[in-house]
This record gives sequence, structure tokens and C-alpha cells, in this order.
Amino acid sequence: MTETPLKRPLTRRQVLTAGFVAGAGFVAGCGSAPQAAAAWTFVDDRKQAVRLPERPTRIVAYTTAAAALYQWGVTPVGVFGDDPREDPVLAGFPWAKSQVVGSVYGEIDLAAVLSLKAELVVSQWYPPPVDSPLFGFKDLAQQEQLNKRVPIVGLSGHVIATKQIDRFGALAFALGADTMSDVIMGARQAFHRAAASLSEIGRRKANLRIIAVSGEESTMYVAKLAGFGDLSFYRRLGVPLVSAQTSDAYWDRFGWDRAAKYPADGILYDARSLFLPLNLAKEIPAFAALPAVRAHQVARWQVNPPPSFQAYTEAMNDLARTIAGWRRLA
Repeated sequence: MTETPLKRPLTRRQVLTAGFVAGAGFVAGCGSAPQAAAAWTFVDDRKQAVRLPERPTRIVAYTTAAAALYQWGVTPVGVFGDDPREDPVLAGFPWAKSQVVGSVYGEIDLAAVLSLKAELVVSQWYPPPVDSPLFGFKDLAQQEQLNKRVPIVGLSGHVIATKQIDRFGALAFALGADTMSDVIMGARQAFHRAAASLSEIGRRKANLRIIAVSGEESTMYVAKLAGFGDLSFYRRLGVPLVSAQTSDAYWDRFGWDRAAKYPADGILYDARSLFLPLNLAKEIPAFAALPAVRAHQVARWQVNPPPSFQAYTEAMNDLARTIAGWRRLA
């Protein structure tokens, strides 16, 4: 789990409105894309300042960051991660304008990055600690090797979804994107509609108990809501998610034989390719015997979607459709 991927792995309407305005209200005040300046500075979520003689235009990014930047109006020239061309978060990405510079997690082709004349690398990470490697990097030594040649921006994936969207919007604006364009404003409105719909359905299904689960061959993981920006946001909207109770960060971990530890009417199951697929989890007797599994109330969970209006609109609409058909089981 090099990426620590298993980390990423009021009234409801008042929360929706107030929470989003606080978390992503920068868009309203940005105006059109800034003019090129004599110098460019951006302070990332590690409190590290990147300073360049002029605004960078050739960006290399980790898969999730690349997807978010593209939807914000910035197309990276290079992408790295776990098989980026097959990653669902990059569906529709304009590969004719970009190159894969790393297709195995933790392996980045430095020569390819340099050949693209990259001016900035963008990724996310989950603090603490603040000195943990960013997503896509094997370790800090590899990250520092690249950082000596190309500056790196790291944005936190550990904060609530609206804050993540806010930060990627701010970065996209700093990179020259028009964050007040018709496309972005339309996406923002669709985001609000999806959040309102999910909030309404969450209210109607308030008696449900929903857990978020991931797994490996011998271990089941149940998510702590505070560790995930998407789950925290959905819970704030009123989705009846139940958090794991543990002092550990991100997950409560235990053997599959204890799969019934958290009674649940519905299960959101981690759809990332790095982890045990749902069809194999269903072959584990203790998991297959869970009421939610027997009732077919298990749904795909895209863990922490790319921080963009479009990605979260799709995720919220999928979740709303899913829980609308679920019922209390006991």
C-alpha cells in the first residue's frame, strides 16, 4: 500500500449551502483567467511555496490530480499512476495531448518527464505526517529526486470534498484557467443540484445504516468517515453513513471472519483495482452471509473522486440512485 491507498483508501439544506460556500466559494470572486505575470507563486497544502519566473504551462500530474485539473480547464502534458489510460477517473481524457510517464504505481520515468519539458508536477497526499510521500511516489527519496529537477505541488486529500475542490480550483486559476467559464459555472450548478438531491434522499433514508468497506485477501476494512473527504461530505449532506469506531487512522481492520462487526443495511465497497474485488469478497462465507450482501444492497464506491464539480456530481448522482432503492433490513 505505497500510496497509503487504504487511507484514501444545521438543516441539511443549510449545511449544503453554507458548507459549500465556505469550502468552494472562491469561484465567484476569481473573474476570468489571470494574465501572465512576471513571476508565479503557489503555496501548496504542505505549506511549501513554489516560485517560478513565470506561470507554468507544462504540467505533469498524478492520475486523480490530472483528472481534476483537466475538468478545471488545465490539461497536463504528462500523467503518472497505476495504468492511467485504463483508470476510470481519466475516462474522456485527451490522451492525444498527453503522455503517460509512469504506468506502475511508484514508478515514474524521470527522463520522460524531463523530455516533456515539464515545469510543474501536481499530486495529492494524505497527512499526517506532512512529510509522507505524495501519491504516485514510491518514497520521499524518489520524490526529492524529481523535485530537484521539477517543482512539485501537493494538495491534501484528507480534507472534506468541498475544500479539495476549492484548492484544485485555486490551483487551476493560478495556472491560467478561466474558473468563471460557462463550462465551470454549469458544472457548479449541476454539483449543487446533485448535492441537494442526495441530501433529500439521505433524509428520506435516515433509518439506514451504511458502511464503507475495502478489503484484501485476509483483511476487511471499514472506513472512519473523518478520514475520507468524500464520505465526510456525504455524511454532512445527510447520507446515513456509519463510521468505524477505532483509534487507528482511516480504517478499522480485522479478519473477514468478523465481517458482521458493524451491522449494516447497505455497503459501499471500494472499487479500486488495487484491492480485493467485490466478486471475490462475496466468495468469503462471513461476508456473503451479511444481510446487506444477501439483500444485494452493496454498491460500488469510488474512493475520493477527483476534486472537481463534474466528478463529484457523477459520484453523488450514483450514490443517490443507489440508496434510493435500499431498505432497512433489521
